Amino acid sequence: MKTLALFLFFSAALMSCSPNIQVVTLRGSNVRPADEGLILDNDTLTLRYNFASERGVMHISLVNKLNRPLYVDWKRSSFIVGQDKLDYWYDVADVQLEGATVGSRYSRYSVGYLGGTISKEDMISFIPPQTKLDKQQFVLVPDGHLVLSGPFKTEQEQSNLISRKKPIAVSVYNYSADKSPLTFRNYLTLSTDKDFKNEFHIDTKFWASDVKVLPRDQVLSNFNGTYSEPVPFKKPDSFYVTLPVQ
Repeated sequence: MKTLALFLFFSAALMSCSPNIQVVTLRGSNVRPADEGLILDNDTLTLRYNFASERGVMHISLVNKLNRPLYVDWKRSSFIVGQDKLDYWYDVADVQLEGATVGSRYSRYSVGYLGGTISKEDMISFIPPQTKLDKQQFVLVPDGHLVLSGPFKTEQEQSNLISRKKPIAVSVYNYSADKSPLTFRNYLTLSTDKDFKNEFHIDTKFWASDVKVLPRDQVLSNFNGTYSEPVPFKKPDSFYVTLPVQ
């Protein structure tokens, strides 16, 4: 009985010490939410965006639905924050990395103080019929956290800690596209021919539609009665940011 009491005490203390996180849900101008993330689907292609990660690593999956190849011009495609254009493709090869950083603040693959070389990536990607291309290059919130403003509501959520009967208080902020604390665009140039005589563009504006603030262990831990184990973050239209401990 004494052992159980100690376990319940330390479990409750663990939850109370858990740092808070922001769980950020995204919406887009021409994509719809689905189990796989945010999706644009037409007769030519299926474009899926998955953000399920810490700080919002943007994972693109592009499926060619045609019976002929599809091409993506990465030189004329951009990740856009405000009015700043960040390139997918850089005309670099065999770059010495010693004491240097390659990529931008938002790049998933920025590296520094390493010796070696970088191989040049293809400027244009070739996607055969009925096949898929995956790309992962940018992170939405590379540092800090979202600055939240405006009214919010408090919801009660059942705790995942079996020793805690009291609900968890969750602060919920809702935003329209023009009031959101996070907006960005992804602009892709594609074609159904290699010379880009039949090119077309997909320009998607994303925004944080709602942000929840709650303890990290409520989202990323599972208490099974004897110990806590980490669980993966599985909301593909969302990401999370850990807040500093006050």
